[in-house]
Amino acid sequence: MWPFGKSAKQRFEEALADQRLTAVLGLQVEVKDKTAKVTGEVPNERYKDLVRAIGAGINGINDVDVSALKVVESAAGADAMAATAAGGQAAPDPSALAKAALAEVKKQPQLADDPVDVLQKGSTVVLRGAVGSDAERALIRQVVSSVPGVTGVDDSALQVVENAAALNETDEDGDVVYTVKAGDTLSHIALRYYGSAGRSSYMRIAEANGLADPNKIRVGQKLKIPGTPQGPDAALA
Repeated sequence: MWPFGKSAKQRFEEALADQRLTAVLGLQVEVKDKTAKVTGEVPNERYKDLVRAIGAGINGINDVDVSALKVVESAAGADAMAATAAGGQAAPDPSALAKAALAEVKKQPQLADDPVDVLQKGSTVVLRGAVGSDAERALIRQVVSSVPGVTGVDDSALQVVENAAALNETDEDGDVVYTVKAGDTLSHIALRYYGSAGRSSYMRIAEANGLADPNKIRVGQKLKIPGTPQGPDAALA
């Protein structure tokens, strides 16, 4: 279940791969202390701003470090951001709509803490993650659609998950963690995040946290919720 099926690192890398201008660059991402460090080569300095903007839209990432990105004129891909074909004017910021949409989403108290990635493809804003109700889903669509220049909203990967904001607790890697409460079992926790309470689901959590006995968890314990190899659509039993 997205966004709990993939780490912040994986989601950032996929967002870079989805963006036409960065897809061919093969950039690498590491996340520590909720800061994503991006390495690789880019055609010019403006690409660094684009990478920052994409990372800003990823839930669980608070800052993007592009200091290790090298500007190399021969970097893969044509430098489409250098200028428009006519007049030599700088091309529009390909992440401007996502940035504007994210800012508007964060202004809404009902949506501000929901685990949602806000990305952009052309003039369409792509929403991936979870909101707490159908009403919140309708609201986020309305908010994003009202941003000037947005011609479409793709929320096909936006789930409705009860108490989504409460489940949006992240660790220093930008990955989701859960604080055990009275009455919790590992099966019930797995059901919240993966949509399955089966053994393969709860054992992923047990193994990620070094639990020798999956039946022994304590109130207040923080459990890392690992991603699934196949991502949010993986069928876990």
